[in-house]
Amino acid sequence: MTRYVIEFRADPGKSNDAMRLFRHMKDYFKDAHQKTLDVFYQTFGTPGTFRGVMDFESMGQLEELAMAIRRDPAYQKIADEARTIFTSDSFSTTVYNEV
Repeated sequence: MTRYVIEFRADPGKSNDAMRLFRHMKDYFKDAHQKTLDVFYQTFGTPGTFRGVMDFESMGQLEELAMAIRRDPAYQKIADEARTIFTSDSFSTTVYNEV
């Protein structure tokens, strides 16, 4: 199994916008790609921090999804909106492979 983890931090005052956007993203991935995106809000620590998690059977499946969303105008619209909500320096990704 491969686990993709992405972390964002919302601009001050935009956490509610981030929650709305993540609900939209969850629906997008479920409807367009039959994938489940789990999203977590960090309760303690840096305010406005969100973490999205998606699991794949293999690294190849992750790469296939990454290629598909790069070409999808619907996803690009979501990504454009995210740029107005999240701080530009907070975006980070991590990929874990099960041992």
